[in-house]
Amino acid sequence: MEIDNKAVNELRVLSSEMITKAKSGHTGVALDCMPILYSLYANVMAVNPEDSKNFNRDRFVLSSGHASSALYAILYAMNFGLTVDDLKNFRQLNSFTPGHPEVDHTNGVDCSTGPLGQGIANAVGMAIAEKKLSAEFNKDDCTLVNNNIYCLCGDGDLQEGVANEALSLAGNLKLDNFVLIYDRNKITIEGNIELSFSEDIKKRFKAIGFDVFCVKDGNDVDKITKKLKKATKSKGPSIVVVDTHIGFGTEYVDNCKIHGMPLSVEELDQLKLKLSVIKPDFELSTDVKQLFKQKIESAKERLDKRDVSKQYKKAYPKEYKDFRARIEEKFYAKDIERIKKIKFENIATTRNLNFEVMQQMAKIVPSFFGGSADVAPSTMAYVQTKDFSAKNYDGSLLHYGVREHAMCAISNGLALYGGILPYESCFLSFSDYLKPALRMSAMMGLRKLSVFSHDSFLSGEDGPTHQPIEQLGTLRSIPNLVTVRAYNATEILLAYCLLLQNKQPVALLVDKNKPEILTSDIEKCLKGGYAIQDTRKADLTIVATGSDVSKAIKVAEILKNKNITARVVSMPCISLFESQTNTYKKSVLKDMPKVFLESSNDKIWYKIAEKTDLVLGVESFGTSAKPSDVAQYFGFSPDILSEKILLWQKNLKKLKNNE
Repeated sequence: MEIDNKAVNELRVLSSEMITKAKSGHTGVALDCMPILYSLYANVMAVNPEDSKNFNRDRFVLSSGHASSALYAILYAMNFGLTVDDLKNFRQLNSFTPGHPEVDHTNGVDCSTGPLGQGIANAVGMAIAEKKLSAEFNKDDCTLVNNNIYCLCGDGDLQEGVANEALSLAGNLKLDNFVLIYDRNKITIEGNIELSFSEDIKKRFKAIGFDVFCVKDGNDVDKITKKLKKATKSKGPSIVVVDTHIGFGTEYVDNCKIHGMPLSVEELDQLKLKLSVIKPDFELSTDVKQLFKQKIESAKERLDKRDVSKQYKKAYPKEYKDFRARIEEKFYAKDIERIKKIKFENIATTRNLNFEVMQQMAKIVPSFFGGSADVAPSTMAYVQTKDFSAKNYDGSLLHYGVREHAMCAISNGLALYGGILPYESCFLSFSDYLKPALRMSAMMGLRKLSVFSHDSFLSGEDGPTHQPIEQLGTLRSIPNLVTVRAYNATEILLAYCLLLQNKQPVALLVDKNKPEILTSDIEKCLKGGYAIQDTRKADLTIVATGSDVSKAIKVAEILKNKNITARVVSMPCISLFESQTNTYKKSVLKDMPKVFLESSNDKIWYKIAEKTDLVLGVESFGTSAKPSDVAQYFGFSPDILSEKILLWQKNLKKLKNNE
């Protein structure tokens, strides 16, 4: 219809105005994808701008996050709360229209995106969450949870490994609530995609279980709308391939130059002429505004049609109460106390102790859901329950396959959707594979648990590829990620308490070591660091984390035989310890010489250590041998560590005597 085309073109100009004023942004994609966004929001999605967090709304993920100006334009038109001033402040400090979409910052944005491919995996996670909650709460006569997940991606997204991993799993799980929309303009920053990408998209997606729909004219709103509606009726995941022209309406059409180039004022005027757009700057014309009033009402009606919450509440009051508690996360505060009271009877490896905790966690927190990257028997990070699969969406054990990066990004989507508390697991050395997604977890402030096992070179015979050295420091360096390297059972509980206490991701590191001291005081653990082996009179304090606490205890025993008394401090969470009062920190570390002992190359200890303190770590990759031999190789066996400490203490005395 003519009015649809007018609306699309005005939105194209509006998004370009934002970029031109900011002198920064991605004009090319904003111009080519606008018919897609218009078709989706105006004609297909079930949303209510006045109730933008309605749980049963359709979700939208802009995996091509650089098309943010186009998203903001349609959110403005659909009355999600953005103002003209917000549009004018695109990409400016503290604006509601940042350079890439940010969840919990701009109303109507369901996911933070920017790193290509991540959004696709996030959307797959949302689709899995919808299937899980549908299976748990829907009744034969009452469908409480019923929505679709739409994701817009570009050529770059489909070249990313994380997207391929996630899409493969989506096909395997037959996620018929997931619709991927491919804005195929065939241009990336360096030029035509033929330079690097020549796959047959139709064959590729059919091979992994997707239904494929194609729209040859990316400006045809009617055809795009029809294909999107057909896609929602598929019996599995679907992709709608829309052929578009980057920089449509400008002299740079189909040219890679327009990718990240703002139009000049003169070029913007030419665009308006080309698209026959006459409207006030940063505004929409009166008839287009009127059109959107109708479109908003239609979107609300689509959402209202699927709302059976009143009927469900009346027929199934207990289930409805449970459902509301799940999505509102009401129960976490009281559940922390239940976590603290978990009992342990037998000493076991920390990965096995964590396994025990996970079984209890699943009983205490019904939303606990996840899996591993095909290493559950090794990490022991799983809940003994039914498998989640295309045949059983009611299961709670999700098999990610060997897909670390997608696992983490998908679990981000699980957390974003709501009603799910996700966990994931792999070896610490392979946390490198998922780090970009974990960074997004922290950036979005998502409540989720990442369990990393084999947390030191004690993985031994597997060799340097499996022996983490720099990974611990990498995790600790991520802002807003809480990293807990657990020595014993109580320190494992610390991670779960923090998980329920704060809305932020938690990384829990466990190993194959058996702690000498099974439990500690949970309240002391909640300070991040505490004396696990104390004495009134001591010559020095040894600070260690995780499995290295065992070494510290053994070193203290060796030193005792040499008439040197050492206190041992366990510091499972450095960031938490650093947040304590100076008085508490001094009470733990004491005013005495200190040794910081950890089998990593993390330099964080130099922030805590004083000038004359000793920091013992590892600075090279490992070797394949028995764990005890690897410890000798690194100079990290208790006897060698003791010798280093004795030498340091001797030098300290010389230094003091010279003073």
